[in-house]
Amino acid sequence: MYSRRARIGLLAPLDDQVEYAFNKYAPEGVSFDSTRLPFSGNPTPEDLVKMTEQLEEAARMYARKPHDVILFGCTSGSCIKGYGFDQECIQRIERASGWPGLTTSTAVLEAFKALGLNKTVVMTPYPDDTNAAEKKFLEDNGIEVTSITGIGFNRVGEYAHASKEFLYRNAKKLKTEGAEVFFLSCMGLATMELVDILEEDLGMPVITSHQASLWSCLRHCRVNDKLPGLGKLFTL
Repeated sequence: MYSRRARIGLLAPLDDQVEYAFNKYAPEGVSFDSTRLPFSGNPTPEDLVKMTEQLEEAARMYARKPHDVILFGCTSGSCIKGYGFDQECIQRIERASGWPGLTTSTAVLEAFKALGLNKTVVMTPYPDDTNAAEKKFLEDNGIEVTSITGIGFNRVGEYAHASKEFLYRNAKKLKTEGAEVFFLSCMGLATMELVDILEEDLGMPVITSHQASLWSCLRHCRVNDKLPGLGKLFTL
């Protein structure tokens, strides 16, 4: 049985990269169901808020079958309205589905706590006003943001399709002095293959939205595998 260890439900924007990443890296016996939230693809605060208004309707899709956790897989969408909004999203998911809820921004906070570190440099594909909202959310939750940089859209296409080389080279340009962790934000970016090489080259632990979300989902399901190639977080 594919879900003999855990069955995880996913709620994600259309441009998300979550299914590929989770199915590739999750341990055997963990399965994923997914459904999509209507989204313009433009990560402005206004459009992100509109997307979150669809949470309950999407979460109700999972009410008929048991799930160990239901993840809202969007970093900026689950923190865009400020401190406590991730918990509000969780409550809405749980009321609609009947199963435990989780969000990517909650998972990121849990990752910082697990690492025991709270000073971070952040890279995102978001516009300035979305970056400001994410910075405030992190700081209001006790994370010191030494800098947050929006790298914008990849020249060859949508930000969701930014190449790993594009992301890697932009990460290497950032000033990391004073930071303890590098956080690469957004579930629309393919980042799993970058975790180990960035940890090696930046000389610090790396958190990405995909990596933290998978780690947190597994830990909430009491699946405690230490997975290779996914950074220090997955050695804990």
